[in-house]
Amino acid sequence: MEDTIVYLIRHAETAHKNGIRNTSEDSQLINEKEILSVEGEEQAKKLSENKELKDIDVIWSSSYTRAKATAKYIAHANDLPFNLDSNLSERKLENLKELREFMKGKNTRNLLQEQLLDRISDGESAEQTRERMN
Repeated sequence: MEDTIVYLIRHAETAHKNGIRNTSEDSQLINEKEILSVEGEEQAKKLSENKELKDIDVIWSSSYTRAKATAKYIAHANDLPFNLDSNLSERKLENLKELREFMKGKNTRNLLQEQLLDRISDGESAEQTRERMN
């Protein structure tokens, strides 16, 4: 029986306008639309040259722009299409207006910790995200 090897790859570096993420939208779309930086495109291309990623059978990606931009290089190097699955997406953040209100007066270093512990309203809890990914 042949072993199945699964490689989980994080997207390459993203571009940020003046080093700051777009916060003008109040939805998950901000996170989903981020593109790779020039350096990120170069990282993704170099990643596709890894010997471990040669002769793979299938490629899956989230529908996030930066994930697809990373996967395209691996797909090209293997002459394969890549499949999209929205279940591979990152944790759903809650409404950003509500999050800003929730974080007023709080140390922003605690933001990630607060997010990981549970959800605030319409976002996913860490456990819900794990279940979806599995």
